[in-house]
Amino acid sequence: MTEDMLTIEAALYAAGRALTLQELADLIGKAESTAKKILDDLSFTYHKREGALEVVALPRDRYVMQLKPELTPRIAKFIPGGLLSYATLQTLVYIALKQPILQSELVSQRGTHCYEHVKDLEEKKFIEAIPEGRSKLLKTTPLFADYFGLDQDRIKLKAQLKYKLKRILSEQKEREEEVARAML
Repeated sequence: MTEDMLTIEAALYAAGRALTLQELADLIGKAESTAKKILDDLSFTYHKREGALEVVALPRDRYVMQLKPELTPRIAKFIPGGLLSYATLQTLVYIALKQPILQSELVSQRGTHCYEHVKDLEEKKFIEAIPEGRSKLLKTTPLFADYFGLDQDRIKLKAQLKYKLKRILSEQKEREEEVARAML
């Protein structure tokens, strides 16, 4: 790895948020095209390694280093402050797939426990809740899309989320079947 690649990798790791191509180019004192080439190489290196982390290109020339989303449920207990409970994550996915959705409709579909989930998701800035009559209109925020490596365009976000969910659920089912076979 070159010194510029190490610097960009360190910046993405330390920032804990998406960084713009401009920020990264300024950091290494090179043109954006050079920084983009380095980022592409870094992303490929992480992909090829098949580790727990990935470097993801986001819309509007932003990049982030993150834990692969499919690993989050398995290691959630080690995330400081426990990012999201499984039930809260299910509520978040429901909101993302149905958005914009009224909180009253969410509660009628998923139960009154969703009030706590909505509060938690608002505090973590994964959703926004806009008053609408006696209810609230719920929709995901750009932070949600960035955090889970999804597109901010709602149509693309929903398609990506459905694809990732199928993959995660399939892997979970395989693990459960392995455990069941091991118990026999």
